[in-house]
Amino acid sequence: MEYQKKDANMWERKEKKVSNKNPNTSKIIELAKEKSLDTEKQVFLTIKSMIKNKKVINYNTVSIESMVSKSFLYKNEGIRKKIDMLRNEQVNLKSVANHKPNTSDKSKDIIIESLKFKIERLEKENKELKESLAAKYSTFYKDL
Repeated sequence: MEYQKKDANMWERKEKKVSNKNPNTSKIIELAKEKSLDTEKQVFLTIKSMIKNKKVINYNTVSIESMVSKSFLYKNEGIRKKIDMLRNEQVNLKSVANHKPNTSDKSKDIIIESLKFKIERLEKENKELKESLAAKYSTFYKDL
């Protein structure tokens, strides 16, 4: 009997030693937020340096340069907006950028003249096609 009583007391004591039912995790949460903010600052600094160095900015390159996961970049709304904005700006700049920066003014003038000639030719062709279409419509409606 005494053995069972001792055993029962042991189980009661173990139940009492169970971990805290309401743990204080405020400090852990505070440190995690602080770490996240530090990482966010690091990412923004990385993006700034990538702009200065004229590097391509997208989620993959920013992730590699700043040594953070892509999921962190996607989850953080501020970083996500910044990367999307810079990606769109870079797309627009690439389409406008001159592929041959060493072209002289004379060669640019020649290109402009050839483009003007091409525009005139296309406008003339467009006018002829419109007149032809009008003539076809008139004959079509006369036949009805």
